[in-house]
Amino acid sequence: MFVVIDMTIKLLMAKAAAVFSAAAFLCSGCTQPSGSGDETVDGKMAFQQNELTLFVGEEVAVPVSYKVFERGVYVDSEYDFNADPCEVKISSSAPDVVSVSAGKIKGLAKGNATLSLSSAKIKAAGQLEVTVKENDSTPGATFSQDITQPLTADMIALPLGLQSGMQSFDIDKRGRFYMSNEDATSVRVCALNMDGSKVGADMILPSGGHGDGFSIEYDADDVIFWTSGTMGEHTDNGGYSGGKANNADVRLICRHKFKAGVTEYAEDALEHFYLNDNGARFADVDTEHDVIALWTYENSSDYIYVYRLSEIRNAKTMTVKVTRASHNQGKSVTAYNLKTVNPIASFPWKRKGVTTGETNSGAVQGLCVYDDKIYVTSGAKNDEATLMSVMDFSGNILQKLVKVGVSADKQQLIKLNLSSDGTFEPEGVHIRNGQMYLGFVGDYPTAGSRKHTCVIKLK
Repeated sequence: MFVVIDMTIKLLMAKAAAVFSAAAFLCSGCTQPSGSGDETVDGKMAFQQNELTLFVGEEVAVPVSYKVFERGVYVDSEYDFNADPCEVKISSSAPDVVSVSAGKIKGLAKGNATLSLSSAKIKAAGQLEVTVKENDSTPGATFSQDITQPLTADMIALPLGLQSGMQSFDIDKRGRFYMSNEDATSVRVCALNMDGSKVGADMILPSGGHGDGFSIEYDADDVIFWTSGTMGEHTDNGGYSGGKANNADVRLICRHKFKAGVTEYAEDALEHFYLNDNGARFADVDTEHDVIALWTYENSSDYIYVYRLSEIRNAKTMTVKVTRASHNQGKSVTAYNLKTVNPIASFPWKRKGVTTGETNSGAVQGLCVYDDKIYVTSGAKNDEATLMSVMDFSGNILQKLVKVGVSADKQQLIKLNLSSDGTFEPEGVHIRNGQMYLGFVGDYPTAGSRKHTCVIKLK
């Protein structure tokens, strides 16, 4: 989505007025801004992305950015495709594969189509490449892949090249990736096409933790993600989301809608969930099996809680106030108190016994829940290999410190340009539709402090 960079007070006032002015604009048609001195009309539209993947039979809204010219700036608005006052045309190169009608795109058959955007009344131009696939998802799938399998080139699902190092990632049902990283005081989330190209600007979550406990609702129509967010000041360089920033701090488990280019504090999230003042270092959701797993710190111990996603809103609500002095101090939000609803699993987790080993520094780098098991990746960049452990919902360790094969062959990592020297640090793990995705960051010493980030999809 396009972003208006200069967020001054005047712009915020203009945005507040845009609701009324946009409505008037859609009624009056598309006209030249008075005294603008250029050929730009008072609306502009463009595709938000370069690529889109749909399943056969799936229908989604046209992913466009539409802006109305108001008081010298362009302000985000909603375009009424039914009224279509600006006579926007979206044509499909293969209408038997992808159809477009009243602002909706629908996948009709397996194949590819190019959508073209145009209008004689507003500034609108661009193309969107749409891929339609057969829906081969298996509801309620189980995970059975071999985590020791060696790395091959066709397992690289997301080659990003030289990037700042990510802390976690996830994928939505259309195949688009989202990456989180920490920039000292905030978590930043960005959208990535399947070829690794970045889409739009970062979403910024001030004091949102470390970014490693990032998880997307895989089958949601909107891009909805879960993470931790503090209601108090941060004093610890952004802060790991499993530890309080100071005594007045409260961390909530937050459910956000992804908004490129937007800064959103914890209290601005769609929904809030309270577990304790420490929040959750990881909040991982498995919508395929209706579960959410939370790793928190409680009673001087690491603890795992697992809930049914469909039941957590049965919890009683509570009021939590913002304690930070710098933003929204005293603002109240309503949170679901998870202590008032029964988990399907809860157990103390002696993570040092799970994660430490002969080649492991003990750092937990990823945690995911899928079906009835919890998967943990751990290790540091110079380790012989990333290690993975698997637990059931009773806390029993089913597999302990198994070497992840794709991280073990240092020469193959160098050959495939995933690391210049064989270093490879795990950064996130997710299982979607029965398939495991693993995030890694390899070092490139010749490029200074820059990193080479990638996602591997097991066969």
